[in-house]
This record gives sequence, C-alpha cells and structure tokens, in this order.
Amino acid sequence: MDDYFDHDEEKDGLIELLERFEQMLKDGKHFFFDTEEYEDLVEHYIQHNDLKLANRALNMGMEQYPGSTVLLIRQAQLLVSSNKAEKALKVLAKVENIDPTNSELYITKGAIYSKLHRYDEAIREYNKAINEHEDLATIYTSIAYEYENLNNYDKAIDYLKRVLEIEPLNEAVFHELAFCYEISHQFENSISYFNDYLDKYPYSHYAWFNLGIAYNEIGLYEKAVDAYDFCIAINPNLSWAYYNKATTLGNMGFYKLAVETYKDTFAFEKPEAITYYFIGECYEKMEDYHSAIEYFRKATTLDKDIADAWIGMGVAYEELDDIKSALRFVKKGLSLDPQNPEYIATMAIVQQHAGLYEEAAESFANAAKYGPDDNNIWLDFSAMYAELDEYKTALQVLEMGISVQPDNNLLQLRKIAYLYLEGKPKDAIAHLHFVSTLGDVDFENLFEYAPFLKNDITIAEIINDLK
Repeated sequence: MDDYFDHDEEKDGLIELLERFEQMLKDGKHFFFDTEEYEDLVEHYIQHNDLKLANRALNMGMEQYPGSTVLLIRQAQLLVSSNKAEKALKVLAKVENIDPTNSELYITKGAIYSKLHRYDEAIREYNKAINEHEDLATIYTSIAYEYENLNNYDKAIDYLKRVLEIEPLNEAVFHELAFCYEISHQFENSISYFNDYLDKYPYSHYAWFNLGIAYNEIGLYEKAVDAYDFCIAINPNLSWAYYNKATTLGNMGFYKLAVETYKDTFAFEKPEAITYYFIGECYEKMEDYHSAIEYFRKATTLDKDIADAWIGMGVAYEELDDIKSALRFVKKGLSLDPQNPEYIATMAIVQQHAGLYEEAAESFANAAKYGPDDNNIWLDFSAMYAELDEYKTALQVLEMGISVQPDNNLLQLRKIAYLYLEGKPKDAIAHLHFVSTLGDVDFENLFEYAPFLKNDITIAEIINDLK
C-alpha cells in the first residue's frame, strides 16, 4: 500500500513540475529548478517524443548547471533521439573524464552502441556499469540482448539465467530464455533447466508452457501434453496453452482431440484465421473433407490472404472428385504465393487428375525450378509419366532430380522401378547393385512403389543378401 501512495505522489509531483515549467515558458518568467527537476523534465519530454520542449529544458538546465554530469547524460540521450549518435558519444566522453564511476554513463553508451549495431562495444560498456549499478538484473538483460544480436545464444542464455537468479519470477526474461534455447535448438538443456526451475516454482504456468514447447520439439509428445495440462490447471485462461496442446495432439495423430482443443481457445479469444485453418487441416487428415472445407472457408473469411487455406480447400475438393472447384481454389492460393513449390506441385497434381497433362508437366517443371531439393516433386513429376507408360520420359525427369540430389536414395530406388517397367531388367539389377553402395538404404521404399518387384527372384535375392 505504501508503494502505491509513493507512486501516486511521484506522479502528482511530475504533473506539478510540468505545469510549473510550461507556465514559466508561457509567461516568459524565470522559476528556480534544481538539477533533478531538469533531469525529470528532459527525460519526460524525450519519452513523449517532444524534442522541442526537451531541448528547451536541457538548455535552460545547462545554463544554470554547466558542469552537471546528469544533464550531460540527458543531452547525449536527446542527441540519440535526434539521430545524432556520434555527437552523443562525444558528450559522454566528457562525462567519463568528469565522473568515470557513473554507471548511467556506461549504460547510456551501451544503448548507443547497440543502436549503431556495434554490439561488442555495447557489451563492453554494460560490463563497466556492473560494479557501480544497483540494478544488476537490468544490466544483465541488456548484455543478454546484445549477445542475441551477435547470435551468441550460449552467452545470452548465461546472462538471462543470471537475471532469473535475481528476479526468478521475471516472466519476460523467462520467455526470452526459452526463445534462446529454442532458436539454438538446445532442447535437452532447456528441458533440464525448466525442470530444475519447476522444482523451486512448481506453480509457474509459463515454465510448464515452455517445457511443453521443448518436449514437443524433440518428439516427446505425451510429456508435452502433460506439461500443457499442468499449465492449464494452474491458469485455465491461457488460450495459447490450449493452442499448443492442440498442435501437439495433431502431431500425435489425435485429430479429433486436437479439434476440440483448438475450439477451447474460442472461450478466451476471438477465433483467428490460422486456428480455423489448423482445424480444417485436422478434418482433412480425418478424411472429413466437407468439414475441412467448412473451416478452411472460415479461415479465408477472416483473412482472404491465407494461402494455405485456399490450397487446403482445393485439396479437399479434389478428394471429393470436384476437380473444377479444386482447380479454382488451388489457383487462388497459388496467386497469393506464386513461387511456392509446394503449391505449384499441388496444382500440377490436380491438373494431372483433370487430364491436363501438358499443363501438369509445365507446373511440375516450375515447382522443380523453385524447389529442386524437394524429392517429392521429382517423384510425383516422374510418376505422372510412368502412369502414362512413358517410362523413358519418367526416367529423364528422374535423372534431372538425381543430378540435383545425387545422394537421395528415394530417387535412386525409383529409377530401379522405372528401368524394370521400361523392359530393362538387367539395367534395373545393375542399378540396384549401385544403390547398394550408397549406404543405409531402405528397400521397402522400392517395394512400396513397385510391390511387383518382390516377385522378381533375382531382385528379391539381391536385396535379401544385402540385408
């Protein structure tokens, strides 16, 4: 309660100070202000981007107190706000000569160097402030951000941990730490840290939430769901916990539960287009294409530029054998992201099913242009010709894919099938021997596409010998 009144009195005092200063300017009179009052005036006007009044307060203050290091620091901050960072550094050099133990000096220099993208120098200045400044948590946080700017996430993690040792319930810093773990793919380390943290603070919903993210990233989906459930039990109003839980349930193949959990978020916030899209995707995977279309359509109603939902509708209509609608919706999605190889390949497949083989070939070629490293494009492109019994062309397409991805076993195995289907069993067997030299090869991928090859005694014997 005392803190509340202190804050209230401080606010009232600032309002009175501002009124007195602005009335003085209006009347053309001169009132007395001490250095702290000038400091408060300049700081307030800088924060509210009123640089004109900030300059007036600063100039008047420096006329009365020309040697004030506090006002010199405010002058530097004002210069930075006016995009004059180099001049600000010169002013701070004067302060350093006068008062080299002033921690605010080094914090201000650190912020300026950060703005200039001179992150190593920013870190150096912040470190100078450590021994002189009472608020170590703020300095450690600033240093952590500079290490993030340098993509040195190990160091950033180290300093963010230091902050949480001082302020263990600082939610913003905790989420920043989780981000650093995630972006640097240190999921095992993050799980270890979050679990240790929860031993001390078991009711931290954001710790459970970030633990769920880490478990999800390494495929421990059941543990991720448990973590999200603990998060929800502690704070049942967190829509993003339901959202992430739903995503994890989808990863586990529990699509019906995922849909129900996505819908749980609607009790706490208005539905978003992306949520409707994910619900539609779940229905698509459950082969409930009418429901999938319903939710994809809801997504596009909220956001007409959500390309994934337009593509999703196209795929669902194709599954319902409504090729005309499928072409229309895929075309709409593709218009929003015309260089997306996955979208272009989807258009190619729909065109193929519509019997538009020339158009499909053109689309497949375009998809391969933008996504040459996607082996599915080369497999589907070549398979179209194989289905037309044009094995020579299928092989030509596959060779283009192999030239881009020579170590891709899936492409090499498909070549065996096409050679066999073209009536070249000896060439198929020769290529099988070649593929066996490529390392760890799963020959079930060959039989999945061409199960009839299991009946070829020679090929079956070679594969059994290799196994």
